[in-house]
Amino acid sequence: MPIEPDAFVWGALLGACRIHGKIELAESVMKKLLKVEPERDGAYVLMSNIYSSANRWKDAVKLRRAMKGKNMKKTPGCSSIELDGVVHEFRKGDKSHKRSKHIYKLLDEIMSHLKNHELLAH
Repeated sequence: MPIEPDAFVWGALLGACRIHGKIELAESVMKKLLKVEPERDGAYVLMSNIYSSANRWKDAVKLRRAMKGKNMKKTPGCSSIELDGVVHEFRKGDKSHKRSKHIYKLLDEIMSHLKNHELLAH
């Protein structure tokens, strides 16, 4: 029995189009993705990035304006880590974790160490 692709399938294909530089296919996938889930902000951002990578700046700006016109904003990404069976989630600039001060202190120490050993571009 055939199964209709959902937004996750179309989103994965759109991401693959970016990796492989398949702009025309990405445009087709974007149309199908927006039929399934028209308010998917990540699709607009990803397609805008695809256009930018191909130096199609006008198309990228057009998509960003479309997002703005629909009052859509980019949803911040989330990272997760499991430690001793507990999953901890983090977002950019997130300070809601009960040990965020300690976490950011450790990150600063790591960054300093990397810079001192020239492992990180200045």
